[in-house]
Amino acid sequence: MTYCILELINMMPVELTSNLFKELRGRSCRILAEEGWTQSRLGKALGVSQVMAGNYLHTLPTRYKEPIESDLQDAAKSLAVILKEGDASSWKLTIEVDNHELNINFPVQGSREKTLVKIANMRKRLARVIPLLSPQVRVNIAIATNEAAEISDIAAFPGRLTPIGGQARPLSSAQFGGSSHLSTLLLELRKFDSSISAIINLRWDSIISDILSKFEIVSAKLERNGENLSVNKISTEVEALIDEGGYGFEPSLYIFGQSHERVCKIVEDLGQSMEDMA
Repeated sequence: MTYCILELINMMPVELTSNLFKELRGRSCRILAEEGWTQSRLGKALGVSQVMAGNYLHTLPTRYKEPIESDLQDAAKSLAVILKEGDASSWKLTIEVDNHELNINFPVQGSREKTLVKIANMRKRLARVIPLLSPQVRVNIAIATNEAAEISDIAAFPGRLTPIGGQARPLSSAQFGGSSHLSTLLLELRKFDSSISAIINLRWDSIISDILSKFEIVSAKLERNGENLSVNKISTEVEALIDEGGYGFEPSLYIFGQSHERVCKIVEDLGQSMEDMA
């Protein structure tokens, strides 16, 4: 069933961008949060992750000039009404600008939203095994959008993941630009293979080395020049990269791949082997 949320006739003389619709959803989230809705409930209603709903909820609103400001707020109120009706299976927002009709189907998830969903799911899936493989500097995960070209296009956890009670816990939700180090390494790999999308850092020692060999995971060594790590085409032809460390730098293992599912499977195998050896 399709709902027409609101028809805005000649109301928005502005460029219709993803930011505008993010603003619309953010305002709807804030309206419903004032009525007691949780982030989890907001996410389910919007068809996005709880993390994404939280981002909508806590992003400061943009103030537009009138009449755009009032029109956008009215649209948000109308969207909130539809959300409360409980049938979010298929929505349609019809907007007319300069006599041209534009239909936006909901739920809408762009590349950035999907990336945040992936990294949140990856963290949850690996929450139990990450503490078994965590280096002193702690673990982080980074996932790139399809078109990632800079750090701001890569999602990671600010402050990394901290082992608490046997689970890997984030200090805050994943954000784009959340890790300079891991994102930079992922971008360097993507220069040789743009399909590489996910990476995670783990501890590196002889035990981990033996487990990698057991699962026939091919690795390559990274070259370190001070604080910088160098990669080349050969680096992208394996699934594991080893930084042997140096003065002030802890040895590290990086598992990466074209699919976050594949990266998860390798990390799970490593963690299971560590458990079996305990």
